[in-house]
Amino acid sequence: RREVLQTKQREMEASRTNYSSKEKRYHLKMVEQDEREKAKRDASDALCAEQEIRENTEFDSWKDLFTLESKGAAETLIREESCDLLQEFIDHIMASKVTVLEELAADFGLRTQDAVCRVQALEYMGRITGVLDDRGKFIFVSHKELRQVADYMKRRGRTPISDLAKQSNDFVEIRKI
Repeated sequence: RREVLQTKQREMEASRTNYSSKEKRYHLKMVEQDEREKAKRDASDALCAEQEIRENTEFDSWKDLFTLESKGAAETLIREESCDLLQEFIDHIMASKVTVLEELAADFGLRTQDAVCRVQALEYMGRITGVLDDRGKFIFVSHKELRQVADYMKRRGRTPISDLAKQSNDFVEIRKI
């Protein structure tokens, strides 16, 4: 009987040792996983900070393309005119709703490719939203219209793209040229 108890004790001790080693391995895996996740978060934070710096630099260089040069004018006047020209550019797009990019470029004395780049940059910065089609047009879509489309999709769930296109045409108020 004593031998049976000793055998059971040894088995229990071996089981505890085995459990303890499994627990240690599990703990090590969790620590490694935490370290990997922390490294990913740090890398992501670094990328976000780098991207923000790039965006600010890009915005500053982009904004400088709208400056007006005039002799004897104060620097603040040039900046104000540049901001006014940028706002006028945005207002033109918003008012037109459907903007032919060649005409936009001509209105602002730009090359068509420069107008496309500026529209894309404004869209990237979140100043305007819309769709740039393959025929050289930009269709401005307001945040209100985007919310209406999103609400429709939430209500309907899975929707064929043809139904969504028809419904979007109702939400997006396109003025006829």
